Amino acid sequence: MAQSYPLAEIARRLDELFDVPRFAEDDGWDFGLTGDEKAALLARASATFRATFNGLLLAEDDDGRPVGRVYLMVFPTDEILAEVLAEQVEHPGPAVIVTHHPLSMRMRGVGFRAIPPATLDALRAAEVAMYVIHSPLDCHLGISTGGALADGLGLRRVGVFGPYYGGHSGVIGEQAPEPFDAFTERVRRLCELPALLPSQTRFAGRPVERVAILAGGGDSIEDQVEAEAVGADTYLAGQWWSPHDGDWADENRALLTEHVAGSRMNYLGCSHDGSELVVFRDRLAPLLESWGLETVLLRQEDHWR
Repeated sequence: MAQSYPLAEIARRLDELFDVPRFAEDDGWDFGLTGDEKAALLARASATFRATFNGLLLAEDDDGRPVGRVYLMVFPTDEILAEVLAEQVEHPGPAVIVTHHPLSMRMRGVGFRAIPPATLDALRAAEVAMYVIHSPLDCHLGISTGGALADGLGLRRVGVFGPYYGGHSGVIGEQAPEPFDAFTERVRRLCELPALLPSQTRFAGRPVERVAILAGGGDSIEDQVEAEAVGADTYLAGQWWSPHDGDWADENRALLTEHVAGSRMNYLGCSHDGSELVVFRDRLAPLLESWGLETVLLRQEDHWR
């Protein structure tokens, strides 16, 4: 039978488990939010979120409402948040969304997009708070986005790379040599993808033995250079190629074209959303269920959207 806890207790447990203050995001997603969009989000934020850009939204740090239902999602898309609001009509009562991102994102088209203020207010009216866990989930040594991919693929974790907000978001994993095609099929299944994209797949002729994993956005040339420098034969990311629109993405694609042409690594992208779904499905959902909470994992219909 599902239990309930004060919302503040759930937030405190997550804050402490993932050491949220250590991984504070000083830029506050300035690359994905306009000044007005950021102000609208912070106006609905707890003190912890305002200080770290992680933690509670649509509630205060000391909110004592008893919560028994948790909605899990990688991105709070319009479609998924509409599902939450519909579910709240059928099953009213205090609930909390645990999400990796405080905004939505499309790999095709516009890229990052703020949650409309009207949607945030509709969630609050439906007694739904939101808990954002971004950099702490990327960098945690035990439960992390990259670590969940490594574990799900049966790799032995041997190191980290990719400095990120007080930690490292990349994981180095090793295994017995495996043909690239066999490895890509295992990745496809793990991330629940109907298919992999040719534009996110580059075979350099090497078997897969030492893998550099960076879930989500892995299209940083600096991270790719470091991965190759520490001996990776394969680079696995949500996206290693910047697919969305925008001045930065256009410029970065041009730089990546030149960089990747000189690389000896295999490259594989398993979608930003799909790569980070794994930690929600395999680690966070079981964790919250072990606390006695009812968990509802909500997926994007198209991980490549």
